[in-house]
Amino acid sequence: MELLKIDSVMFRVSNLEEAAKFYREVLGLKKAWRDSQNAMMGFIFPESDSEIVIHSNSDIPTPAFSFLVKDVENFCRDYRKTGNKILTEPFEVRTGKFAIVSDPDGNAVPIIGLTKFGGHPKYD
Repeated sequence: MELLKIDSVMFRVSNLEEAAKFYREVLGLKKAWRDSQNAMMGFIFPESDSEIVIHSNSDIPTPAFSFLVKDVENFCRDYRKTGNKILTEPFEVRTGKFAIVSDPDGNAVPIIGLTKFGGHPKYD
């Protein structure tokens, strides 16, 4: 059970296309993927595969970042054994599963897995 890296930072935007242009042209990020069904786009940095994800879905839970783990279900099972709390049980997302665990002070620690992608980022 370990956090592997910062997987993504998410921003809710009012206009997906205008925001995409800003992240590409102003900030110099490369569009890596688009999920039209969920109105989301992912951008990667020149020196990292961590992503900035923009979306227009007000139902996406906060906090708006996530840490990558190998397997969300297994992480939560092992985490629960340590006596710590799971704030949001694992649920399906584009890449696999997502959950939110709590540190001892009650801070939310969001985790995500890439099990649907064989453990590796998948780009368009």
